[in-house]
Amino acid sequence: MEEVRQAWIPQPKIPLIEWLPDNIKLPSEDSDNAGYYRNDYVPYFWGVMHALDNPVSWMVVMQKAAQIGWTVLLATDICKVAVTDPARILMLFPKDEKGRLFMDEKLVPIIEGSPAVNRVIDVTTSRKGGSRSTRKKFPGGEVRTIGSNSISNVKSTTARRGYVEEPDDTNKDVGDQGDSIRHLRERLKRMRNKKLIIGGTPAVADLSQVEHYTKLGTMRVLPVTCHDCGDSHVLDWENVRWLKKEEGIPHPVFGLHQPDTAIYGCPECGSEWDDYRRQANILQTCKTARENGDDFAGWVKTQCGEDFGPDEIEPIETFMELSELYVCIPGTGLADVVRDFLEAEHEAKSGDESARIVFQNNKLGRPYQYAASRLLDHEKLQEAAEDYPELSCPAGGLLVTVGIDVQHDRLAITIRAFGRNEESWQMFWGEIDGDTADKRDSCWDALDKLVFQPFKHERFGEIRAAAVSIDSSDGGTSNAVYHWVRTRDKKHRGILVMAIKGDSNDFGTKEIFTQPRQVDYNNPKRRTKADRHGVRVYIVGTHKAKDLIAKRLLGTSAYMHSCKHVRQDYWEQVTAEVKAPSKKHKGRETWQQRPGRPNEGTDTEVYALHAAHAKGMHKYNEKKWSSIELQLGQRTLFSESDQSPDQPQPVPKKPHRPAQPVGSLLDS
Repeated sequence: MEEVRQAWIPQPKIPLIEWLPDNIKLPSEDSDNAGYYRNDYVPYFWGVMHALDNPVSWMVVMQKAAQIGWTVLLATDICKVAVTDPARILMLFPKDEKGRLFMDEKLVPIIEGSPAVNRVIDVTTSRKGGSRSTRKKFPGGEVRTIGSNSISNVKSTTARRGYVEEPDDTNKDVGDQGDSIRHLRERLKRMRNKKLIIGGTPAVADLSQVEHYTKLGTMRVLPVTCHDCGDSHVLDWENVRWLKKEEGIPHPVFGLHQPDTAIYGCPECGSEWDDYRRQANILQTCKTARENGDDFAGWVKTQCGEDFGPDEIEPIETFMELSELYVCIPGTGLADVVRDFLEAEHEAKSGDESARIVFQNNKLGRPYQYAASRLLDHEKLQEAAEDYPELSCPAGGLLVTVGIDVQHDRLAITIRAFGRNEESWQMFWGEIDGDTADKRDSCWDALDKLVFQPFKHERFGEIRAAAVSIDSSDGGTSNAVYHWVRTRDKKHRGILVMAIKGDSNDFGTKEIFTQPRQVDYNNPKRRTKADRHGVRVYIVGTHKAKDLIAKRLLGTSAYMHSCKHVRQDYWEQVTAEVKAPSKKHKGRETWQQRPGRPNEGTDTEVYALHAAHAKGMHKYNEKKWSSIELQLGQRTLFSESDQSPDQPQPVPKKPHRPAQPVGSLLDS
């Protein structure tokens, strides 16, 4: 009874840095340094521990290298919360299985080896006790692991404390309902004293979730003081040096390089730090800072909130640049990091850049930055925009197409004119607000007025759209889209109106335009919703389309002109995606959306290009373009003569009623 009573009595609030050494024992199967937790092995975490404790900070983010002790720190923080300040805890992992492994290999062994925690948290899987392999109960709360791949997991439970492990691997679109991390944030939103902890290795620059969240806060770094000159700097890979033999038999991977001679050089005085001195300098830097009253133990802000000073704690505290160069755990050294670097460079020479990416992410804790030649700069594109009227077609445009992306609350539209050599001119970019799931909503009428109007042409008077591609991939809006396509296709016979979907399994192998499948009327079970609406759905080769658009925006293919008078978010949206290796697709390069950047501008350009390919624009020769020019010129000629005031207007004739066939019911 006394043990039960003690478990329910709230414990005094002790800082995590003081609580760990007395209450947490690391198991031998998880570490070479089994026994009570040693703060001296992780001085770079002391400032993070302060942020975890402090109620002012509701979000703590760590952008880090791999294998530096972060997951163990999270497990110990959970233990402290359960013992001293019980609450429901949610841990978000990329998949359910990752959560189970964390429980089995990290959390449960620490709980079992730590008496102060073991008497509080039930580590059994007894259903009677309420615990499971992904859920552990304790008085006043529980810790539960959830996978980011299920919308029911992410949206089902509220909690006061949330942890996100490896955010770059989590699902960014759970069940077509948005980012899993944002869903977890919603679970915490209405709780007092909430805390969200996000930590992981970054992937590709501008695509990384952990990089995105790091930029929201203070972006603290940890400068280390040199024992010789007394100057401080953030540890950088550029300062690591090692010897190279002048001659001898080269290693098949390392060549003549000697990784075991690696040292760190102070950039200020040139002092050489071996592993012992490097670790000693890090430890002494953090100790001195704490002794001088700095609770962040040397971590300094590089970004301050508007109402906060450089020494004040903020609601969002973020930490970055924590590479393996900071690791002080016994048995780790620079030689291993150098070997990984040389191995990555060896593989890169044979054309495989993935090892370089892994080194940058896992060893240096930095997002991988592709060469500038592969990246689109929205500011440069906007500077290059041309001055011609919106909704008018420049002289070179001969074929106008429309791309429409459908969101639940708006329609995004791009109108583009194509000409010889696939050169193109933007005529419109914008959005129409409305309830797109309702086929009677006014947004559909507004869309009609926009896309089916005659556009002013610089040379030929007027030009109309030749083809329209509209997104029908969302099940919530597809009924309204199919209705719009069917009815407008009948009404505007001269315009090709298409319902489209992107191919989810397309990795650049599918053509931008292909004919839709034939409906099997003999097999009702194979009929789709579109079939029942009398609409054929065209599948878009989105990867090839985006590859082509990127080349054109970079100026390495047919030129894409943009109009400086369109809505000003166009250039950020058309550069909202980056082609990079995807962990979800086993390292294949895929187009991925940058966090926090809407990409409807990109999607609508893809759809407008698809509409142009549907008309065969990419196959047009000079004879075909000349024929289109002739037709436009003739239309202009006739329209001008029709508008002549001297021309008598023809009298409309009464339509002739055909005779009824013999035996018709109308004769009776």
